[in-house]
Amino acid sequence: MSVDRILCLANSYKHDHRCVAGIDLATKRWVRLVGRKIAGCLTVEETCYSGGNEAALLDVFEAELGDQCASKCHPEDVFVTGKPWRPVRRFDEPRDARFLMDYLNKRPALLESYSDRVYVRKFAEVPASHSLELVRPEDLWWWIREENGRRRNRAVFRLGHASRARYDLAVTDPKWLEQLRSRPVGIYAHESFFTGKPPDTLLTVSLSEPFENFHYKLVAGVVNLPA
Repeated sequence: MSVDRILCLANSYKHDHRCVAGIDLATKRWVRLVGRKIAGCLTVEETCYSGGNEAALLDVFEAELGDQCASKCHPEDVFVTGKPWRPVRRFDEPRDARFLMDYLNKRPALLESYSDRVYVRKFAEVPASHSLELVRPEDLWWWIREENGRRRNRAVFRLGHASRARYDLAVTDPKWLEQLRSRPVGIYAHESFFTGKPPDTLLTVSLSEPFENFHYKLVAGVVNLPA
């Protein structure tokens, strides 16, 4: 076991629970934190500090890590012990933003393809090299629609100046979903959620576990960098 400092870049819905992922500042690698109470997930309580606040995007916190629990689709997964996480600081200084630039996927392909999903059988043959990426979206819009009586929240954006590849992905970031719930059905420019100049926004994209023969790409974190 080790106590590592984690930069939180996603604290997202996963079924009725949570998925927390980010950069391990000791190893400089992506990690997805997994509890032992519920398979593949964390409970909301497990994502909270001793004071009761949830780990937020751009928090740096200390967590005791246990054994690796990587799967063919999630090579970054690692167990956490039951010890409470301890907040350290906010990752909001100019040098911190520069640090994140080294983790940006600057290619138009997202998680190694141009689709919003990957066939399950692909990883049965060759395990995924990674299932988390940080991207700077271009032409970002939020599409709120209703399907069969349920609201669907999607991020629509482009990547890459050359190919201009466009993606349409489901959103699982709870804090950003709160923003979207305040709006009626429609399509909204990202800039419309801010007064004045909008922040530099990055997206943490995660590959889901298998669902109906596919792994879906999800916007698990909407990271608005401090000005």
